[in-house]
Amino acid sequence: MLKNLSDIDKKILTALQQDCTITNSELAELVGLSAAPCWRRIKKLEENGIIVRRVGLLDPKALGLNITAFANVKLSHIQEDALEEFEAAVTKFAEVTECYTISGSMDFLLRVVTENMQTYETFLRKKLLRLDMVSEVNSHFAVTQVKYTTAVPLELSS
Repeated sequence: MLKNLSDIDKKILTALQQDCTITNSELAELVGLSAAPCWRRIKKLEENGIIVRRVGLLDPKALGLNITAFANVKLSHIQEDALEEFEAAVTKFAEVTECYTISGSMDFLLRVVTENMQTYETFLRKKLLRLDMVSEVNSHFAVTQVKYTTAVPLELSS
């Protein structure tokens, strides 16, 4: 699909990934279009599911959320009902900002954001480890954030 995007569409998407509050007029000028065709392209990108939603990004540290943990989770049994039950549960945990099924010896990788070690331990004890299908959790704590972006790469090197 990336190859199907025009250069103008890529410019629009790049600009919106940097600042979704940019006005249509400013965006049109930036990408070399007039306002109406720019707006139509954005609408088409939304209709095609490329632009899913526009959001504001918050700084966790400014909110007192100082711990980012990556929790590798192993389930006691991998049956469809256990997978679905686990996935349904973690989507309700506000502390879990990302959840992936993974290959290897563990089944899931969670990104967990919380205030401090004590609140992470409370999350583990009161929520994650109370799920019957969870047999093991290995936690890794981020020390320094070297890179963080929500931007999707639109120009990939070969």
